[in-house]
Amino acid sequence: MVNLALSSLYLILVIAGMLGLGLLLLRFLMDRAIRQVIKAFREKEALDPEHAKTKSDLGLKSASQAKFVDGFFKPRDYKPYVFDSMVQLNIIRSTEDDRYYLSEQTLKSSNLSKFA
Repeated sequence: MVNLALSSLYLILVIAGMLGLGLLLLRFLMDRAIRQVIKAFREKEALDPEHAKTKSDLGLKSASQAKFVDGFFKPRDYKPYVFDSMVQLNIIRSTEDDRYYLSEQTLKSSNLSKFA
């Protein structure tokens, strides 16, 4: 009876540890994607409406453009999801002709200020 309880406890601890590691890995991948998206805008100097760039100029795509099948053959790219989230947060802004720029001021005052 004690052996069964210890085995169950061990199994629960292993599962909890694996979930914890999975969450840490996801956090790392998302933070890396945020840095990559911000870097793309800064490298192309797309920091105001006059210097806004298209997604293809920036080497980015939105989540709706990401292909479902890509996930089976290569590691998941979190940049499209980060891009769309940053658009929703108004950190990345669009112009009337579908070009985008990074608002450094909004970034600094957002939850993502550690990436500023």
